[in-house]
Amino acid sequence: MTTEVRDAMTIRGTARARWRRLAGTAAAGVAATVLVGPATPASAAPDCAPAGGQVTAPSWAQQVLAPEQVWPFSQGSGVTVAVLGSGVDGDHPQLRGRVEPGFDAVRGSGPADTDCTGQGTRVAGLVVARQAGGSPFAGLAPSARVLPVRVVDDRAFGDAPVDPRVLARGITGAVDRGARVVAVTVAVDRDSEVLRAAVRRAVDRGAVVVAASGDRGDDGNPASYPAGYPEVVAVGAIGPDGRRWSKSQYGPYLDLVAPGVGVTTTQRGGGLVEAADGTALACGLVAGSVALTLAKRSGTPRGELVRLLTVTAVPGADRAEYGHGTVNPYGAVNDQLLPDARPAPLPGFRPAVDRPDPAVARSRRIALTGALIALVAVLVVGAVAVTLPRARRRRWRAAVAPRPTRPADPAEPGPPVQLFDEPGTGR
Repeated sequence: MTTEVRDAMTIRGTARARWRRLAGTAAAGVAATVLVGPATPASAAPDCAPAGGQVTAPSWAQQVLAPEQVWPFSQGSGVTVAVLGSGVDGDHPQLRGRVEPGFDAVRGSGPADTDCTGQGTRVAGLVVARQAGGSPFAGLAPSARVLPVRVVDDRAFGDAPVDPRVLARGITGAVDRGARVVAVTVAVDRDSEVLRAAVRRAVDRGAVVVAASGDRGDDGNPASYPAGYPEVVAVGAIGPDGRRWSKSQYGPYLDLVAPGVGVTTTQRGGGLVEAADGTALACGLVAGSVALTLAKRSGTPRGELVRLLTVTAVPGADRAEYGHGTVNPYGAVNDQLLPDARPAPLPGFRPAVDRPDPAVARSRRIALTGALIALVAVLVVGAVAVTLPRARRRRWRAAVAPRPTRPADPAEPGPPVQLFDEPGTGR
């Protein structure tokens, strides 16, 4: 083999080895991008939920909760509400300027101010949306702020179960970023120590954790967490008729209910959606009520605040299905509780005198007389019904008896015959 051939083979081998290294590096880079690289913004996904439209009719949920009556006293200023869900569309016209970058707990870093499925945007609108474009819709606390926290991949929202560890990371991240109200719009069906610890830590730091009870009330009604923890305000959903939504999970852990069927709210991409359902929406309305109350009662301890929400609620028919009742933001903001006061004793009174009513006595006499007449009539009819067929069977016919006839010349009766006279002798 000549020196030139050997040198050419060496050059080709070196080039081939360099090409393999470059190809391997490129493949590794692609894999790294897929596994740990930055995620594509949710708004760029082609299968995201479409934008909403215009809604001119007022929402029944707003009519029930009447936030315009609360706004003269509080609009939630200075309170940050964390919305744990699919993220929030921060560019929505009615949310713009009220949504912070947030935290993506699924990936462990990055913002969450984009939303593909729209679930988080709907909840955020019920909390902080401002009126715009002639629309009557607005959130309960339009001066509050929303901290979006993504705890479920928004492009797979609803298809995969919620990871309790990611949910715990989201609660912790929300509290660390200054959220005073943590609205957990998703639920898991099993208890988790890491989730329980995250809730306990949030409560110890003074945050109010509000959680949706879940949407599987007609699918076995499994246990719901974190709603099932005693430190959490558990929220169910009701419809316009005031009854529990059939899919709303329920149980003795339930604290409050709020509108969650056919609710008008904001939709990702702009506009409004008119008929949204879910306990997540009810959770958002209760979280907005908490924000209003916190802004008015900034120094109120967390436990006292929760007590305000429960005792001012409009009671429901069943404690397990409605908790303490429907949330009442006006009552929570304005009612005063006196925790150390005792009920005042009732004033003295005299027992009422039982005086008979003449009209009642007359009615009773008439009723007894009528009953007696009816009884006699029944007895007469019964007797006739029994005797008449028997008489007819015996050839009896109802008629007037004939007049008796007398002989024209009646014979004179003879002398009486003695009992012991002999015949023919007369003695």
